[in-house]
Amino acid sequence: MQPPAPPAVAPSKPLQADAEGHYVPGYSFSVGRLRFTGFTLRPEAFVTFAEPNARFPAEVACQTATISATAIHLRCDDPQIGVVTINGKFRTRVATNRLDTPVISAVVTVRSGSGEVLYSAQDSFVWEQSR
Repeated sequence: MQPPAPPAVAPSKPLQADAEGHYVPGYSFSVGRLRFTGFTLRPEAFVTFAEPNARFPAEVACQTATISATAIHLRCDDPQIGVVTINGKFRTRVATNRLDTPVISAVVTVRSGSGEVLYSAQDSFVWEQSR
């Protein structure tokens, strides 16, 4: 009896777009008293802000979350913060757990409820796996 043939295609590694975890910015910024601490794509898309001396960050759900293997577009509305949009591209296709490797390059824009731009800049994000 012969041993089974090896698979024709090696099992694929998980894509960064499918990885559960938190994306941390390389540059910290604040909107009013709230400091932007990053965003999550999976299992649900949301952005996070932290108040000074708060034990846990505030999560703002994203009403629009378009996530492909190569790019992301998030739109997250909050009455206190305003409208946060994140438009970016994955710098690496395959999920990596190297905390020193930026995996997303994105433009983060925060607008007030009246449409005034409160913050807009491009940044790189590293990925921290969910615990």
